[in-house]
Amino acid sequence: MPPGWAIQCADGPADQGSRAWPQVIGRLEQISRLQGRIQGWWEWAPCASWPVRAQDNYRGPWNARTPNPILLINQRYDPNTGYANAVRAEQYLGNAVLLTQEGYGHLYFQDPSVCVSNAIVDYLVNLITPPRGTVCQSDHQPFDPGFR
Repeated sequence: MPPGWAIQCADGPADQGSRAWPQVIGRLEQISRLQGRIQGWWEWAPCASWPVRAQDNYRGPWNARTPNPILLINQRYDPNTGYANAVRAEQYLGNAVLLTQEGYGHLYFQDPSVCVSNAIVDYLVNLITPPRGTVCQSDHQPFDPGFR
């Protein structure tokens, strides 16, 4: 099992037991034809049998104002984590700034941006977020010779 499951399943245990997962997957497919089955079986079904639950996982409220800002980063054209959800997350969280990358694919390092990299360093080293509404361009466009 991937090491990420230990964190994911301890922090977000399944509400349903293993036998209920075929039905759960059916509901997830109704929500997302593209990702319901894949994410359900790969990401969440293992948590139905995970033996440990975190004692200190955070369950909300999600609009609490944190002492430090929260930096959210989302590519506008990410098929896995929709941009509209990032916009909503910024609105729900009490102290968050969304950095938008005009990029494609899932995860910014697959579509690099020096602008995003600099923002990450500023945040991790100095706890400085970019101004609200900041948009970074990708270093390449799809089908450019340097695009991965």
